[in-house]
Amino acid sequence: MDVSCSENSTTVRIQARPQTGAWLKPDWRLSLLRAGMRSLGRISTPLAARAMDRAWFSAPRTRPRPAAQTCLDRGERFALDVHGRRVVAWSWGEAGPAVLLLHGWGGHAGQMHAFVAPLREAGFRVVAFDAPAHGASDRSRLGGRRVTFFEIAEALRTVAAAAGPLAGLVAHSGGCAAAALAMREGWEAPTQLAFVSPFAVPSETIDDFATAIGASEDVTARFSAGVERRFGRPWSHFDIPNLPERLKHRALLVVHDAEDREVPFAHGRALVDSWPRARLLTTHGLGHRRLLQDPDVVAQVAGFFAPARQAWPGPEASSPGSARHELDLAYETSGLGPRHGPG
Repeated sequence: MDVSCSENSTTVRIQARPQTGAWLKPDWRLSLLRAGMRSLGRISTPLAARAMDRAWFSAPRTRPRPAAQTCLDRGERFALDVHGRRVVAWSWGEAGPAVLLLHGWGGHAGQMHAFVAPLREAGFRVVAFDAPAHGASDRSRLGGRRVTFFEIAEALRTVAAAAGPLAGLVAHSGGCAAAALAMREGWEAPTQLAFVSPFAVPSETIDDFATAIGASEDVTARFSAGVERRFGRPWSHFDIPNLPERLKHRALLVVHDAEDREVPFAHGRALVDSWPRARLLTTHGLGHRRLLQDPDVVAQVAGFFAPARQAWPGPEASSPGSARHELDLAYETSGLGPRHGPG
């Protein structure tokens, strides 16, 4: 593996298009979906747009591999309530400031297991959770495998409130987009962020997703407009580089593989170009997920947070277990209670 680092520049735009449909598994299910979408599109554009909407917001459920499950079993498992549904989380360690781990779309907490030991050795508590409709957590409010970044963002805020003061966040892929959305919606993120393979510019992937599933231009346009109408926000609202400048004072480490076929390197580059205090760690040959377990990558991410541990002020924070009795009050006062609107 080859790793290199560079500082940010000033251009904020995607320099290259993603590979069409590279994030979708090319199996018989995709072939069936493509054939069905093309047929449905010829019959009814509205029905095909609804089918595209369902496909876009449906996350695959994956299970932890043995090494990941072993790590989860060694943590303290607990559950929190988000909109009346259970979100399952784990914590490791009882002392020190916390670093929160957030997996990507269709992932689970176990995918982040390689970060636990190095962060613990650096003096941090570590907390991770399965997003709604992912892993061991319950279905989202939409039911089935459907979920939005809004609900994942609120789960993040709820877990963060229970975990106590955070020294940092490590997010992967779509988890980066959810974390950025939480920040845009008012969450006070920690001062140090590490985004791995960030799905940074969702608006750039709509046409590629449409091509992959066989959706026509008319169907894609109707789907895109319907999402914006339902959420009351343009697609650009979900692009991380478009975050308000006041939210970009945090130190950001972006890790991205130059050969990533699911979320192209251009996403990470565009994010770094837009963020004043960002640093880019480029890998080669690790793809989209293998870098989550690469020893060099994990060590550099853990090292990125080390200064925060040394400078952490005040007494050491309580563990998620001891903080859980305060969750109801924190939830009520944080603006996360039931409300009308998108998400």
